[in-house]
Amino acid sequence: MPEQTASPDSPELDFLRWAELEAGLSANTVAAYRRDLQDYGAFLKGRRRSLDKCRTEDVLDYLRSLRRDGRAETTLARRLACLRSFYRFCEAERELKRNPTAALETPRRWRTLPHVPSAQEVDRLLAAVRDDSARGLRDRALLELLYATGARVSEITGARIRDLHSELGLLTLRGKGGKERIVPVGRPAREALRAHLEACGLEAPDAPLVGSLRGRPLTRDRVLRLLREYAQRAGLKRAPSPHDLRHAYATHLLEGGADIRAVQDLLGHASVATTQLYTHVQQDRLKTIHSKYHPRA
Repeated sequence: MPEQTASPDSPELDFLRWAELEAGLSANTVAAYRRDLQDYGAFLKGRRRSLDKCRTEDVLDYLRSLRRDGRAETTLARRLACLRSFYRFCEAERELKRNPTAALETPRRWRTLPHVPSAQEVDRLLAAVRDDSARGLRDRALLELLYATGARVSEITGARIRDLHSELGLLTLRGKGGKERIVPVGRPAREALRAHLEACGLEAPDAPLVGSLRGRPLTRDRVLRLLREYAQRAGLKRAPSPHDLRHAYATHLLEGGADIRAVQDLLGHASVATTQLYTHVQQDRLKTIHSKYHPRA
């Protein structure tokens, strides 16, 4: 339900505070939980029922309505996961006698292979940043860093100058749940960062590593717009998102012979099962090559 209409001690606000302060979930995850609870609360409002008074049939009808609206199976699964977490929290806090999601199975999630730019497409994208102005040097450093580290966009926009250990070629990233990991930064990205920092004149340890020209952190939307701008300059048919560059980073490492456990650590995945998605990308590409070039495919 909307935060502004909920009482200060409502179960949903207690849950969101727990998710942020005790469970240590990322700001993006907490924001997604808030939106999901608001959406479900609006659905229940039409039935004159509250979040803490709903039944299993309400949850099922809600999922059916999402499917009728054409929502992806992954969306259904995420919404149900949010409701399960919420109602488990309510049970633990003794605010709920019966969990309406207890007997529900997760909707089948179809595995969709991510869009992975080829190495040639990434090279064209990076080469499209030809401007040596302060903005151009910043943009080159940003794009080089996204591909060099496979970091999430929030990890890059949240990085500070103190996080770069240039003499060691390493960068400290803060990922989901505030977890830290250290990743290597290749020579082209290090050189782009050095040129950017020299041009912008920022030295304060807390300053953004790749921020605005005024020294403020970049927003996610700004990064997306920059990628679209340079993809158009590069003549790419599809502008990669920051997460597409993360997919490219992982896939290209595996194609080069990297161990999947090492890639898991570099990406900051809690489970290797998440990283194994990229082996499916490899297999998909191999099948395409086989069918195209083998005489008896």
